[in-house]
Amino acid sequence: MGLESEMKLPVINFSEENLKPGTSGWASACKDVRRALEEHGCFEAKFDKLPGQLHDAVFATAEELFQLPTEVKMRNTSDMPFFGYFGQYKTVPLYESLAIDHPTSLDGTQRFTNLMWPAGNDRFRESAQRYSEVVAELHRTVMRMLFESYGVGNCYDYYIKITRYLLRYLRYSEPKMGESNAGLLPHTDKTFLSILHQGDISGLQVQLKDGQWVAPPPSPTSFVVMAGDALMVSTPISSFNSVLSLYHRSTPWTN
Repeated sequence: MGLESEMKLPVINFSEENLKPGTSGWASACKDVRRALEEHGCFEAKFDKLPGQLHDAVFATAEELFQLPTEVKMRNTSDMPFFGYFGQYKTVPLYESLAIDHPTSLDGTQRFTNLMWPAGNDRFRESAQRYSEVVAELHRTVMRMLFESYGVGNCYDYYIKITRYLLRYLRYSEPKMGESNAGLLPHTDKTFLSILHQGDISGLQVQLKDGQWVAPPPSPTSFVVMAGDALMVSTPISSFNSVLSLYHRSTPWTN
């Protein structure tokens, strides 16, 4: 199926001041989150907790990260699949990514920063950790709403206790003359939830139930929240089986 650009994802505003547990606004948002993940597998989250200065710092330091020599970036290794450097593949020659394990902790961000910059890079470390804390807050809110919407709010605290966060930086280099601009093929994630922030850069496409592909518009203050495979198959909460694991792909450098 081709891209249906006129189609829109559900938009849920998490910036409302009255969005507090126990309020009517919270109950309404819980229903919206559940409906969006069951019917579409994703939604656009409006979240104003990311200051413009932090947004700019994260993207600026990400550029510093990707400008490092390949041999330095390849120090980002892990025994866990996709928890380290990914790049230099002929099938997706433009794609590179690096990952920070436990990015909401000082130890996690400091360990990664020391790998990339042995002499230190406080601006990178601080922006990565602060950014991760913001996104983790959004994740916790979404998951609490989802648990409560299925009547299993008592399981939420245990889920958060065992949650492991990963911050992944992605980049597509601009293709050279005659070079393929292929992006990642359609796939689902193995996570419970994936939260993607495009910033001002487009390229993400998501597949809806009817097979149509939608390109969420990039925005500095919104995130695309996507259901993963684990939400469907790795939970004792059978009700979650009605959530749609989202197929998505990247199409960089296309009009």
